[in-house]
Amino acid sequence: PPVPHDHSQFRQTILTPASQKSRFPDLTASNDAILTAEAAVHNRASIVLLGPRATESAFKRADLLRYGLIHFAVHGIASTTDADHSALILLSDPPAGEDGFLQASEIVQLRLNADLVILSACDTAVGTVQGEEGIATLSRAFLLAGAKAVVSTLWSIDDTFSLFLIQQLYRHLAAHETPAHALTAAKRDILQKFGRKVVPYYWAGFTLEGVAGPVL
Repeated sequence: PPVPHDHSQFRQTILTPASQKSRFPDLTASNDAILTAEAAVHNRASIVLLGPRATESAFKRADLLRYGLIHFAVHGIASTTDADHSALILLSDPPAGEDGFLQASEIVQLRLNADLVILSACDTAVGTVQGEEGIATLSRAFLLAGAKAVVSTLWSIDDTFSLFLIQQLYRHLAAHETPAHALTAAKRDILQKFGRKVVPYYWAGFTLEGVAGPVL
């Protein structure tokens, strides 16, 4: 169903347990995507936030300047009226004062030093046009926060095909390819693997912004 433009209305809706499940079904491949990332990085200093640990407060508490690669496999919403209200959906943590909405207005205040941020979520490269500033998106918010490059999406993504593309993306990153070459190669891999079954809708929405050398 469409997301209400009134963010306060949407926040009230999503925090209602009965409606949360219907609006945001489980991302069955999200755990596999994150474990793929963790296996590719294979670093003891990595932090993996899965299931009940995937709270907004846990992410913000991390020393984000230490991490060269940040990967989200969550739901995302893009506001067509107020770019600051576009958000990644994490778990809430009321005692910490966090509602689970990692909004663009919060992201730009983070301090990042990541070579690459991967937003495996819907509509993360979608936003409002703001004159000479360009398009205000979640991906741009991460760039403004200090990320050198961001992989994001232009529309709603398919869980199954996206997992394969992400797995191939990490395979190419592990071969010391740049994010741009790795994403291009991953798209070719998905075409070679599935042929006509995988129309552009399933892979063409992934895009890269920024400039970065080899990540892994």
